Amino acid sequence: MSDSKRTKTDNITASFRKVLGNQYTFDFIDGPYPCSAAAGIDLFYQPPYYSFYATPSVEDIRRGHQWLMDYVEENGPYDGVLSFSQGGALVSSLLLYHQCETPHLPPPFEVAVFICSGAPLDCVEDVGIYVSPEARQWDESSKAELMRKASSDSIMKLGTKRWGKGFDPSIPHDTSNIFGMNFSRMPQNLMIAIPTVHIFGKQDPRYPASVTLAHLCDPLVKKVYDHGGGHDIPRKGDVSKKIAELIEWSAMMVKKV
Repeated sequence: MSDSKRTKTDNITASFRKVLGNQYTFDFIDGPYPCSAAAGIDLFYQPPYYSFYATPSVEDIRRGHQWLMDYVEENGPYDGVLSFSQGGALVSSLLLYHQCETPHLPPPFEVAVFICSGAPLDCVEDVGIYVSPEARQWDESSKAELMRKASSDSIMKLGTKRWGKGFDPSIPHDTSNIFGMNFSRMPQNLMIAIPTVHIFGKQDPRYPASVTLAHLCDPLVKKVYDHGGGHDIPRKGDVSKKIAELIEWSAMMVKKV
């Protein structure tokens, strides 16, 4: 990875890594596919930009899984993985397939930290989990809303106010049965079994995607934290401290389950 790319990633995670100190080592990786900038990214970072898969199809995402596994084999092993947005989609779907297809083998990571991340619904359905029509409709509309609110124009006009007051109030408070997907009845063997941390913000248009991913993970070994913001990683001191605490919890869970 180039120094300029490392600086970009450092800036995004610097606030909570500063709280952690030097006790952990982070390896920042680029995806294998050159791509255009995600909404609003061009205001803050210069190209090149990279993606973990060429399209959001099951086939391309699974090719992304193989690329990541090859990277881990060549450069690892790694105790855990920390991912944001699309990176979380890649990692969560990889772990779902591992749990459903090869649960007898050691997982590629012992713990996972997801920030503003959701699992791709096509992959969720592909491993045998029911995905309702309502969930698919929301998934598409929320992606469009994220593109609108995260756009360069929106950032220039509204700044941090672009996220609004929060997620759609029609979303039920009891998210165990969200968009017709009853997670309370989901078989344990389909859940991601390793310890997980789920960090997201109630103002993120993709908020329910993060909630859904949390429901796809073992409730006995997971932590959930709502930082209150949008589709980003707030740099505020109290948020950074809490994220650092959650990462330390995940580190303590390594080799304990």
